[in-house]
Amino acid sequence: MQYEEPYKRNPKKRTRRPRHRGQSLGAWLAGACVRLFALVLAVVLLAGGVLYFLPVSLLAVEPEGVALSLTDGLPDDVANILLLGLDATHENTRRSDSIIIASIGRGKLQLTSVLRDTLLNIPDRGPGKLNAAYAYGGAWLVARTLNENLRLNIVHYVAVDYVALIRIVDALGGVDIEISQAEMEKINNDINARRPRYQALGYTAGDLVDWGANTHLNGLQALTYARIRKLDSDFVRAGRQRALLNALLRRLRESLWNPARMFRLAQALLQAADTDMSPLQLISLGEKALASGVTGNLRLPVDGSYTDDGSNLQITDMQANIAALQLAVYDEGGARD
Repeated sequence: MQYEEPYKRNPKKRTRRPRHRGQSLGAWLAGACVRLFALVLAVVLLAGGVLYFLPVSLLAVEPEGVALSLTDGLPDDVANILLLGLDATHENTRRSDSIIIASIGRGKLQLTSVLRDTLLNIPDRGPGKLNAAYAYGGAWLVARTLNENLRLNIVHYVAVDYVALIRIVDALGGVDIEISQAEMEKINNDINARRPRYQALGYTAGDLVDWGANTHLNGLQALTYARIRKLDSDFVRAGRQRALLNALLRRLRESLWNPARMFRLAQALLQAADTDMSPLQLISLGEKALASGVTGNLRLPVDGSYTDDGSNLQITDMQANIAALQLAVYDEGGARD
């Protein structure tokens, strides 16, 4: 007589252990959250890495339907971005009170201020102060003016209202900047003089009591610092604006792993910034700028190339300014006549 072989348990198949519902469900949810977070983080890091390595030449593409008078023959591995700080005037128009060219590429971030009172030939308008170009035709006219006069290839811009700058600085928890005692007193005086206006907008700031290296400024104090006018000169003022931008980049780099702070910054930027760039372009160029930090600063017009009558800066040697800019941005003479 034959007997069937007794049933044998598959040694590779493990039996499910009984579990306590409450404890195991909580542990499972916790584990799922950790795995989900790790997956999202991996995707973000991977996407960020891919965007970082995108060539600048793919990001600095001339927009369609906009006449920008680009200069032929310039290297395409540097993107020149126009940064504008906007202010209202008594005529209820807006002028670009701060004009900075951010040149990103080759592992560098070069910041070049062009003084607002510089007289240049504004396309279709004739000679005029550079800061009036925005009122005439917006950011693109400012870009075209700089391209034609300084032989550049600006194809992107970011414009931020000065008051909105307060929200951006506050979203990052403030900035640390070296200020003098005279600057501290000027900041306090200017804020106190405009306190009712700022309070109506919801912004307040106490008096600064410290000065020197790493003085912490909140948004309102940082804005007032960048706008100091009568303490010295417009040349020093442009330097303050570059210093603030540098401090913002440092603070942003420190805040990359602070989700709450980055969320507040994203909200502030969406409300405050006007730009032609896509999120992909902004992220990729922003990553490059953060990775390099500010590597150089320049102010135009350069010394010895202009006359100053107290109201207007008349350039007497345009070629000297073109050469200085292209040397700073490209480490070479660049395009020539």
